[in-house]
Formats: sequence, structure tokens, C-alpha cells
Amino acid sequence: MSFTVVPDELRAHASHLDGLVDRLDTAVAAANQVAMDDKAYGVLCAFLPPIVRAVTQNDATDALKAAVDGMKTTADNVRTAAGSYDEQDQTNAAPFEAQLREDDTTASTPARNPHLRFGVVAREAEA
Repeated sequence: MSFTVVPDELRAHASHLDGLVDRLDTAVAAANQVAMDDKAYGVLCAFLPPIVRAVTQNDATDALKAAVDGMKTTADNVRTAAGSYDEQDQTNAAPFEAQLREDDTTASTPARNPHLRFGVVAREAEA
């Protein structure tokens, strides 16, 4: 099994997740600003809003805060993965790049390049 990863696309996705964190932060701020009105259920059920508030208000805010933390962690992990892919790619490419540099510096040395030595021998034989 193989797959292709484009680290810059992972970083772009992490930036998108950062945008969602901003939106969730806005939701947390809104949740901290609003509360159920005591008259929300009318006169007959006026006892319900304090009960509902006590049970749900903090839970909803806590859930939104947990979503913010989870989204931040996910964005950080995606960025870390992108960096790891880049680092591993550079590590894997290093021996090949070193070989290319070595080939560039020894290309004109017949003793190190059998193809050139053959060409030199062939030219000498013609002369």
C-alpha cells in the first residue's frame, strides 16, 4: 500500500482547523453571555429554567471548551505530521543527493567513472 502526502496541503488543513478554533471560541464566548430566561416556560413551569440552567448551561460550555481544545490539538498534530513528512523526505533524499554531488565532482575523472575510462581507452586505440 502506498499513498502520497503533500505537507503543504496538511499545513493548509491545519490553518483551516485554526479557523474553526476561532469560530468555536466565539461560540464559547456566546455561551458565557446567554442564559435561559426565567419566563421561558411560562408561569406554570417557571420552576424549570433554574433546573435546566443548572444541569445544561455548564455542560454545554464545557463541551464547547473541550471542542476548542480538541481542535487545537488536532491542528497542532497535523502540523507536526507535515513537519515529520518533510523531515523524513529530506532524510531519505540525502544519500541520493550526496551521490549526485559525488558524481558531478568525479564525472571527469576516468579512474572513478568506468564509462569515461572506456571512452578514453577507445580514443587512444583509434589514435
